[in-house]
Amino acid sequence: MTKAGWTLLTWDRLPGKRRFELDFPLAFWFAGLWLFLKSFLCLCYLYMIGLEPPPYSLSSRVEIGYFAVAFGPALWLAISLWNGNKGALKPAIVFFIVDTPLLFFHVLNVSRSGGMESGLITMILEYGSLALNFVSLGWLLSYLAYQRGLET
Repeated sequence: MTKAGWTLLTWDRLPGKRRFELDFPLAFWFAGLWLFLKSFLCLCYLYMIGLEPPPYSLSSRVEIGYFAVAFGPALWLAISLWNGNKGALKPAIVFFIVDTPLLFFHVLNVSRSGGMESGLITMILEYGSLALNFVSLGWLLSYLAYQRGLET
């Protein structure tokens, strides 16, 4: 097969290639990576919650609904941030402002139901995802403040 047949698979034509340049904002890179992982985790949470036998508690139904809805915006924001779209900065901040308290209540719900007793890995994943939300939110807010400082 010729080189022309592989144009979609070459490294040079990847969308968001600019994220590998030195002047690309690290806040966008980190938040984009976390949002990619978060979109995958939303699917994992949906799968894990679906393993519980019905009837579901009210908190479980809220979590199922939230993770089903959060998958799309998380993936869209990840792609936008990794493509360097500065218009995605404020929606990403809003997403993290909404997501962080809901994730906090999810962690509380898991720990209250005894899910944290299953092992150290579960605790690291749950508390780690909450910590990464705080880091992403703080980094994006500081980047926004820095950009506004440059404008004045």
